[in-house]
Amino acid sequence: MSSSRPLGIKKASSAYLKLISAALVTMSISVQSANAQNSSITLENALKRTLSNNPDLVVFEFKSSALDGESKMASLRPEMSVGVEVENVLGTGEVSGIKDAELTLTLSSVIELGDKVSGRMNVVSSKKAQLLTQRRIRTLDILGETTRRYINVIVQQALHKTEQRAEMLARTMLQTVSARVEAGASSPLEKKRAESALSQARLSLLISEQKLNEYKRDLAIMWGDTNAAFAEVEGTLLSFPNSLSLEHMLSQLQSNPHVLLYADNYRVQEARLRVVQASQQFDIAWEAGIRRMQGIDDTALVASISVPLNTTPRNLGEYEQQRALLDSIDYQKQAKIRELTRQLNQVISAKDQALLTVTTLQDNVVPTLESALKLARDGYESGRYNYIEWVTTQQQLIDMQRTMIKAAGLVHLRSADLEALTGIPVFSDSPSTSAQSSQ
Repeated sequence: MSSSRPLGIKKASSAYLKLISAALVTMSISVQSANAQNSSITLENALKRTLSNNPDLVVFEFKSSALDGESKMASLRPEMSVGVEVENVLGTGEVSGIKDAELTLTLSSVIELGDKVSGRMNVVSSKKAQLLTQRRIRTLDILGETTRRYINVIVQQALHKTEQRAEMLARTMLQTVSARVEAGASSPLEKKRAESALSQARLSLLISEQKLNEYKRDLAIMWGDTNAAFAEVEGTLLSFPNSLSLEHMLSQLQSNPHVLLYADNYRVQEARLRVVQASQQFDIAWEAGIRRMQGIDDTALVASISVPLNTTPRNLGEYEQQRALLDSIDYQKQAKIRELTRQLNQVISAKDQALLTVTTLQDNVVPTLESALKLARDGYESGRYNYIEWVTTQQQLIDMQRTMIKAAGLVHLRSADLEALTGIPVFSDSPSTSAQSSQ
């Protein structure tokens, strides 16, 4: 796994999606053939579908178009105005009628000083860079949520298989107990208990199947489907690549998209401050034209200029406001880095605890209970152990398998959280530590 930081997604390429697939979740995903895709789905395919049909990302296209319109407005120069003025008409006495009329045709506009157009364009340009970072953050959030839902399906698939095994074991137990009851070697009470245990196992299996269908629909909703058109999702639940340390991730925080957004915010605010500074430079209003004097049958040129007075005091308040907003961004950035550090520490701790649980259960607890279950069953059939010892051992095994699967799911979920928080791959290139399912 490369430690390079993935770029924001605008158009998802196949190579980039493969990077996201490997980085967002610590699972081994195999590439499916065209025929197999009808019955199963890979993480890469789920991410592609989500990116190609997600309204949250389409919104950024409209925001980009809005900024294009704002850029056009910002680049406009002051408009030109044409004026017509008529004097000394329709009066009385010597100025009656139009014999002494004066007709003036003028052209006027404003000369902007202080490079105001460039300042406005810089604001829009900074907003566009800010929008790209916002889109990148939102894309990572969406991909992270898709990955989490994908993991939920994989976990529930494993739990469903565990419930199937529990139902099979309960059915086998009922058959064994019934045979001993018929032979007079066991009490009829044990058969009733075995029948009750089988009913409970079947109920758990039905509930598990309903949850699996629910999680499949939740995943399909990410790309706009209300029904899951796949039988299962693919991935190795008990396989965990080595994660990078907290220190390494903290060293990469400056390239974190959440932190980079503050840099974009700073540039936007800085550009706005320059616009305010430029507005302190007064603009020159000018007017020029030609005047026709009917009384003496002559024409003359006319011109005028005007400048505003006391512009600096008027803009001082706005300048102070924008300056204060600019100075606050750096402190907001520092607060965000501290918050990200706290979150990373919590997520890594939770991930390590879950991984420790999986390792302990897989290496020690579950294998021991598997052996104990065989001994308990053989002992019950031979009369050396009673029914309670057998059923208790069997229930402990099923419970530990459920706990191990859920803990493995937490490892993957916390890994997906790390991807969403950092925006970079968090796994090293060292060989992965794999765990094989005990089922």
